[in-house]
Amino acid sequence: MQHTDEALIEAIRAGGNRQEQGIRNLYDQFFYLTRDGRKKYPTLDESDLVTAYNSAVISLRKQLLTGAFRGDSALGTYFTRIFTNKCIDLLRKQKSGVQTTPYEYAPEVEDKTPNALNRLIQSDQLERVRRQLQAIGEVCKQILLDSEYYGYSAEEIAARIGFSNAASVNSKKYSCLQKLREALQASA
Repeated sequence: MQHTDEALIEAIRAGGNRQEQGIRNLYDQFFYLTRDGRKKYPTLDESDLVTAYNSAVISLRKQLLTGAFRGDSALGTYFTRIFTNKCIDLLRKQKSGVQTTPYEYAPEVEDKTPNALNRLIQSDQLERVRRQLQAIGEVCKQILLDSEYYGYSAEEIAARIGFSNAASVNSKKYSCLQKLREALQASA
């Protein structure tokens, strides 16, 4: 089923379950690009094309959420350009033999620090938060990531993890934030 650009964009920007469904619809709607990519990029195998496609979906999601996509072209055209660029990146990597970390795995933090020392301090703080999120438990980690990073509502989180209602999620979220603060202070 074809979805309109507006419906896909609105769903992805909505967050939570709507975003998840919007990403699924986007993924299914444009997956034909991997088939077409076999003809256009014969040196890339199927797993490379799927990797490029997944990377393109992640990039498009980020661009929709940050407002980088302004609607100057159709969503399909824009997405095709992103996918093409990801395939070209893989071809370059094949030719050079250099292993690089994809952009999608870089932290989403704008660097406004004046020097390398401050950047190292920020990187260390991010790593501390990641470690402490692991340490406070899987339920707390899921609640905090779902609410603060992925944009799920308390009701959606309750349904995802089996809590009885949104109030229980909010209460648990508060205690999880307290645990995280205490763990970060203790590790400082």
